[in-house]
Amino acid sequence: MYTVDNKPGNSPDSATGTSENKGWDTMSIPRRCMYGLVGSSVFLVFTLLAAAPARALDNGQCLDCHGDSGILSWSPGEKASNVSPGGPKAAPVPFGKFPGMSLHVDAARYKASVHTDLSCTDCHGDIKDLPHTARLKKVDCTGCHSEVSAAYAKSRHAVTLDRKPVVNGPGCVDCHGAHEVPKHTLSTSPVYYRNIAATCGRCHANQDVLAQRNVGIPGATRMYDKSIHNIAIVEKGLNKSANCADCHGAHDMRDRSDPASSINKKNLPATCGKCHYGVFTIYRESVHGAALQRGLPDAPNCADCHGEHDIRQAADPGSQVSFAAVSERTCASCHAAEKLAARYGVSVDKVKGYEQSFHGLSARLGDKTVANCSSCHGVHEIFKSSDPRSTIHPNNLPVTCGKCHPGATANFASGNIHVGAGGTGGVVKYWVERIYIWLIVVVIGGMLAHNGLDYFRKMQEVYRKRREWEHPGYERLNRSERIQHVLTFTTFILLVITGFALKFKWSIPMVSGEANVALRAWGHRVAAILMVATSFYHLIYALFTPRGRGHMWHMMPRWKDVEDILGTLRYYFGLADHKPKFDRFSYVEKAEYLALVWGTIVMAVTGFLLWFQDEALRHIPMWGLDVATIVHYYEAILATLAIVVWHFYYVFMNPDFAPMSFTWIDGKLSRHDMEHEHAIELEEIDALERSGRPLPPDVTRIATEEE
Repeated sequence: MYTVDNKPGNSPDSATGTSENKGWDTMSIPRRCMYGLVGSSVFLVFTLLAAAPARALDNGQCLDCHGDSGILSWSPGEKASNVSPGGPKAAPVPFGKFPGMSLHVDAARYKASVHTDLSCTDCHGDIKDLPHTARLKKVDCTGCHSEVSAAYAKSRHAVTLDRKPVVNGPGCVDCHGAHEVPKHTLSTSPVYYRNIAATCGRCHANQDVLAQRNVGIPGATRMYDKSIHNIAIVEKGLNKSANCADCHGAHDMRDRSDPASSINKKNLPATCGKCHYGVFTIYRESVHGAALQRGLPDAPNCADCHGEHDIRQAADPGSQVSFAAVSERTCASCHAAEKLAARYGVSVDKVKGYEQSFHGLSARLGDKTVANCSSCHGVHEIFKSSDPRSTIHPNNLPVTCGKCHPGATANFASGNIHVGAGGTGGVVKYWVERIYIWLIVVVIGGMLAHNGLDYFRKMQEVYRKRREWEHPGYERLNRSERIQHVLTFTTFILLVITGFALKFKWSIPMVSGEANVALRAWGHRVAAILMVATSFYHLIYALFTPRGRGHMWHMMPRWKDVEDILGTLRYYFGLADHKPKFDRFSYVEKAEYLALVWGTIVMAVTGFLLWFQDEALRHIPMWGLDVATIVHYYEAILATLAIVVWHFYYVFMNPDFAPMSFTWIDGKLSRHDMEHEHAIELEEIDALERSGRPLPPDVTRIATEEE
């Protein structure tokens, strides 16, 4: 039974009070509300479906075409209807004509990608219906990756140095892939840590790309392949070694000139410090790190010493911080550069001095146990010598030197370590070197002048006379003396060759570097021992044999030698008709012999000081060893030139004996030679023979028929 309301327009049907109206007005209020809600919902659903037809497309519909591995690409002018389901097939077009990625999408790989929860139209929002147009808009990843996109928009891949957009620069898909984007932790990802270098190399190792782009270091990929970082990843399988993104950044990669760049000169130490934090904390306190933070443009950072992309282990000979490279190239590239030295007031003489020092000479010969720059100054913890933390602070030098020289004392710090005129003993070293230079000029110059005059005069005489050999002649050298002579010139020649080979790093062709080093070093030492042994042999002969004692007595300089020199010069200049008469030994032979004795003593003493330097430095200061080095070197030059200019002339070039004097072989002189070279001694011999008295044992005797 329905109750009739009292509103206007509503009248009862009859007196019974029932109504015949079965419509809306006869319904209760709750039921009317329910029907209104249902109707509104249905209307809203139809409205949404009509407004977004593209969202109705599911991935299955897209994969009906793009899931086919045989799908072809099309030219930009073609319509997608040509390849839509049931539509006519397009004429084959070689893949790559249409710009972009492959049109084929592997459903299984897409499902395994990080975008598996996204539909095709989430990225390709311009697809409203099928078939779609052939040319779709470039996918914009900003909607989901806004922060990454904002960083990339400022990177060197997106804008040039003058902040202009890069034309056809690499996009997201070039590094991450398009439809199949694995997680970066999976080995199949192009940005997996083991694959980063290859991914970057698709452009940075591509010659076509390098020819068109302004790439700062075209060979970066090639160099990185040989680096310790890449080897650690590829060969050792480590996941903590640096790849391209670790140093350059990923999406926010900047140019090195950008102050915000991770590879900016000032920022690079901190970038390397992400892995090498302990080294970084030491370096930033060092003289180099502090200078870099102050803004000095030439202050070295990590790359200046270790290299950029081709960083290698220190044990690798190709490394910039290998033992040989440290002193020869790496440190010298700044400390021997005259422009940098002038700019910062640094002396280039330090490098030159080191090269001339015992350490430098040994390092150049391949000795890997001798000190180089880092051995004394440190590697990363380099401080000024006035800093108490410095390894070359005066208080720390005995410890520093003691690493190689156990028991080092203050003598190690008493001289200029790099050699040169500075430091304690500098004045002594300066004058010793200058005196020797002038001594060489005066002595060798005088010898050249003397022998030149002698050669010219004798060549005039050679056409007027012939040497006449009067058999059996006179014995000038006995067997023992000839043996001593052979031993002396043999060891001398060996010392000259090996000594200058040590100095100038001469090598024997077809012999390994290690063998050359051993031959130079030990060949010189063995020759020195033989020379010293020969000297003792001669000393014993001179002191303990009658002939030896007689020779020594006649070898002593006398006033007559001065008269002979003056008389000879008068003859050379045409002021006298004859040369002076000489006794058993002329001033020429005396000068040679006494120079040999002096040179042997000097070279033996200085040589053993350099050989046994640790023991020597217990008794002499460091500058004393430097003086020994100078003396040994210049005495070697003096002795070598004296033999070549003086002795070789009289043995080989002297016209009286040309082409060679054979006395050193058979020990004999002809009577003609005796008359010419030792007239006074010959007169004594003749007088003794006429008197019938025996010849003293030290006098030149007549050779027998058997001789």
